[in-house]
Amino acid sequence: MVDQEGRMKEEKKGIIAINVDLNCTLMCESCEKFFKCKNPERLKIFDRRRMAKAKETMAKIKYKIAICAGKGGVGKSTVTVNMAAALAMKGRKVAILDQDLDGPCIPRMLGLLGKKLNMGRKGIIPVEGLLGIKVISMSLIRGEDDTTTWFHELRRNATEEFIAHVDYGELDYLLVDLPPGTSSDAVNIMEYIPDLDGTVVVTNPTWVSQIVARRATLMALEGGVNVLGVVENMSGFVCPGCSEVHYLMKKGGGERVAEELEVPFLGRIPLDPVISKLSDGGTPYVYEFPESEPAKAMFNIVNQIVNQVEELVGLWKDKDNIAGV
Repeated sequence: MVDQEGRMKEEKKGIIAINVDLNCTLMCESCEKFFKCKNPERLKIFDRRRMAKAKETMAKIKYKIAICAGKGGVGKSTVTVNMAAALAMKGRKVAILDQDLDGPCIPRMLGLLGKKLNMGRKGIIPVEGLLGIKVISMSLIRGEDDTTTWFHELRRNATEEFIAHVDYGELDYLLVDLPPGTSSDAVNIMEYIPDLDGTVVVTNPTWVSQIVARRATLMALEGGVNVLGVVENMSGFVCPGCSEVHYLMKKGGGERVAEELEVPFLGRIPLDPVISKLSDGGTPYVYEFPESEPAKAMFNIVNQIVNQVEELVGLWKDKDNIAGV
């Protein structure tokens, strides 16, 4: 506001100065400008309404990591499932939250189709799969062929249920498989889990993927989330005959994005014909073929993530390597 004398002068001129944003409704929970807003009032949303319940539930989980990608079709969910399996093989207690409400596929990749979520005394009980990995997904509520045509508020409510009202128990890791792009579903996660330990960005060698992966990385940085690194998936092809890795497309795209945005480059995962068969069959390749090139790459990536998030707080300083590395 202007001072009183200045206000009187402006009023005589027919001008009134105000400092109120008429477009602001103070509904910070659903505002698209949440992370850009400088109003300290927005920070109070974590202490009102049902946000406190989300904080209480997430407090039982040591590390929360989101896996994102700028565009679909880069193998983000495959990376999530195998990352979870590699962590479980390392002795960690892991759960996956399938935040892709439109195209949930985590249960299929873990052989859990046909299973259903149940309600317990402390909330929704996740379905447990291979290696004790717990899963929360829309496809464990509705049929795989059912279409979800929800708009923002319903989608936000689903996110709240999956974070605040699920009995995850005490876990070492919660991996959140985000939908492609920078939609409200991704932003909702950053709001409901303000203490995310980081995000992993998945891309492939194509230039188009690099452009949109850059946007996904910037979204995380804008939200104050630490970017653990970039994974270049589908980088090279493992020949079934000679087992050599041949680069049919360009390589180095993920590394270029990481270097440009000054975040770690975690590594490349090559294509292997066996991966698609195992994903459709419900078995992670790191579990079935731990000596394969894709598995070795994933083990190396997971070791880097573990070293980043666990050593920062002085826990799990064993620095052990996963079998196969």
